[in-house]
Amino acid sequence: MGEGPFRILQFGMEATDILSLLRRELYVAVVKFGYNTEQDELTAVNVKQGFNNQPAFTGDEHGSARNIVINPSKIGAYFSSILAEKLKLNTFQDTGKKKPQELPLAKSGVPQVPILSKKEDVFAYLAKYSVPMVRATWLIKMTCAYYSAISEAKIKKRQAPDPNLEWTQISTRYLREQLVKISDFYHMASSTGDGPVPVPPEVEQAMKQWEYNEKLAFHMFQEGMLEKHEYLTWILDVLEKIRPVDDNLLKLLLPLMLQYSDEFVQSAYLSRRLAYFCARRLSLLLSDSPNLLAAHSPHMIIGANNTSIGTPSPGTPGPGMSPMQLAFSDFLSCAQHGPLVYGLSCMLQVRARIYEVEQQIKQRGRAVEVRWSFDKCQESTA
Repeated sequence: MGEGPFRILQFGMEATDILSLLRRELYVAVVKFGYNTEQDELTAVNVKQGFNNQPAFTGDEHGSARNIVINPSKIGAYFSSILAEKLKLNTFQDTGKKKPQELPLAKSGVPQVPILSKKEDVFAYLAKYSVPMVRATWLIKMTCAYYSAISEAKIKKRQAPDPNLEWTQISTRYLREQLVKISDFYHMASSTGDGPVPVPPEVEQAMKQWEYNEKLAFHMFQEGMLEKHEYLTWILDVLEKIRPVDDNLLKLLLPLMLQYSDEFVQSAYLSRRLAYFCARRLSLLLSDSPNLLAAHSPHMIIGANNTSIGTPSPGTPGPGMSPMQLAFSDFLSCAQHGPLVYGLSCMLQVRARIYEVEQQIKQRGRAVEVRWSFDKCQESTA
């Protein structure tokens, strides 16, 4: 059966059913459209012409709008309001101020990793609290992972920088800053004279930072977190920039140089540069040995009750000793220059040993070529 006023009457319906159906449809029409509608008004026009439904708008419903005057300013205002509303709906409201100092590892109950605003600050932070090396390297790895995630989110098309090279540059830059403070103090102390010079607090802090971060850099070097060639080149650059009068600064850097002796000898270029530096500094010491030894000859070791327990003195020179041997003997007994001579000579001995091994390898190679040469094989088969 259909719906609405066009409901189909089924064949065989009773008259009472038909009347009740008509009443129901009439009731629906009255409730829906009302009694007094416009088409029900029996005016002269409606009687003669019928009801004419006039639309609310004027003009051609399906025509063009070329004859309509368009106001550009009004359209621009509407379009700007649409863009503003779109931006408002697509913008997430910031519920709180971000805290870049902390990186949450998990939910409540787990401690958070401190993330500093600058990568360079992590070295001062670690040295301040004397964090063990294993934990310090772990914190640096977490900091690296944090900033890598941020850079990947911001820079998607460009290639991310090498973290090993980046942290090598950060570490060497921080170590250089501490070394500059220490070097300035040494220069100031040497210019004031032979009297004792009190160490300022900032220099003590720089020394503490240098000692800690130099050990941390070595641990990072062993863990593969630093770019080896870049870091070793930086050590060489620092050594080569030391002036001949800065013996105290050289004594500070000699342990750093000897610590990486096994790494230096793996590169022919770096080991030659280091050997040349050591030979040149020893040559400068020998050329100025009379003045240096005269300035640092009296060295007294004072024990308990202000008694002298000994003074290092060179042994009696033999009749066949050369002037160079005599100078080296005097240097080794000097508390000021003895460590320098020992450290520089140690690196030269390592380089000499490497050169000797290289020559042995070349000799064995030549022997193999002679033993198994093509000419020899032809002569043996002839």
